[in-house]
Amino acid sequence: MTDPAPQSGTLWEARSRDVFWGERLQVAREFRGLTQKVLSEAVSASPALVSLCESGKKNPSSRDLVEAFGAVLGFEPEFFYGEIQDVFREEQCSFRHRRATPERMKSKIRAHATLIGLVITRLKSLFNFPEQDIPQLYASTIEEIEVAAENCRKHWHLGVDGPIMEVGRVLEHAGVVIVSQLSDVQKVDAFSRFGPTCVIALNQHIKSTSRWHFDIGHECGHLVMHQGIDTGTEETEAAADRFSGAFLMPRSTFAREFRSGSFSWPHIFALKRRWRTSAAAIIKRSYQLGLLGAVEYRKAYKYMAWKKWLTNGEPEEPTFQQPELLSTALGSLGSKVELTLEGLRKELRFTTETFREVTGTTIPPQTHNMANTIPFRN
Repeated sequence: MTDPAPQSGTLWEARSRDVFWGERLQVAREFRGLTQKVLSEAVSASPALVSLCESGKKNPSSRDLVEAFGAVLGFEPEFFYGEIQDVFREEQCSFRHRRATPERMKSKIRAHATLIGLVITRLKSLFNFPEQDIPQLYASTIEEIEVAAENCRKHWHLGVDGPIMEVGRVLEHAGVVIVSQLSDVQKVDAFSRFGPTCVIALNQHIKSTSRWHFDIGHECGHLVMHQGIDTGTEETEAAADRFSGAFLMPRSTFAREFRSGSFSWPHIFALKRRWRTSAAAIIKRSYQLGLLGAVEYRKAYKYMAWKKWLTNGEPEEPTFQQPELLSTALGSLGSKVELTLEGLRKELRFTTETFREVTGTTIPPQTHNMANTIPFRN
């Protein structure tokens, strides 16, 4: 438990002897998508001072400056004190469509994920989360990727003979927390991070559950194959795509079922219902495995583009199992354990609105305990 927020000058002076942790200021600023210059103008300070505070070269001694940081960024002043044990670093993170993602957007997403990591770390001290169990299977060639996907299935006791009904639940059972509330991720299909807290974040703006399934498989590929490897290249993104197809549609069984009927859209959508992946992913996988020729493949994609399935979504979307780990733990506060949502917010030193923005959870209004109320006569 952290100490209560200071209520007097004496408490503030005692606390101010602790080190102001500049990385917390940087995370909060990037979470808000602000530059150092914009923040400096908002708090009436110089950009150089903000830079020195973030780098740890200057420890703000005035209460009003730290309070101004908190007021602008949405955190209590005490938030800026104490080390963040697990910052989400660039080299640990993967972005789907990363090459088209602006640097500031990536910084904002990493900062938001770091704040979610603070929440998860505290929740892990209260609840038994699944142990992290991600196999490390480096692969680069097509055959290596196919084998890695099959071995990953075997590692998690999924077999290679049928579809994965709830791919998100599979990853959460392996200790990966799936979140869907990262802010402003329209230009990112998905995001993942391998580290002490493994996270996969989905873009809720994409209204396609089959795309979500594929994106989870794609990020799973990064977690399994690319631990410690920069994933900003076309090669690693193509490898993760290949892994996702192989993970969701194992080659032998999928090929046998694809060949069970002649190519037709009713057959493709029957396979979609069976394998819970998009028709586009099925067409792509069929071409990769030599089940469709280049001419058929191009005609199929032209037809899907004409039907606007590639932009507006496909028919017959599968159901999607909503992420459970984070929402279940947050929902258990105040009932399964003594700590409440409001208590967690106070410990983290978030404002109420920031807590909602970070977690996607609204703190309910507090009710007064009538037993502790002094009755007054009318």
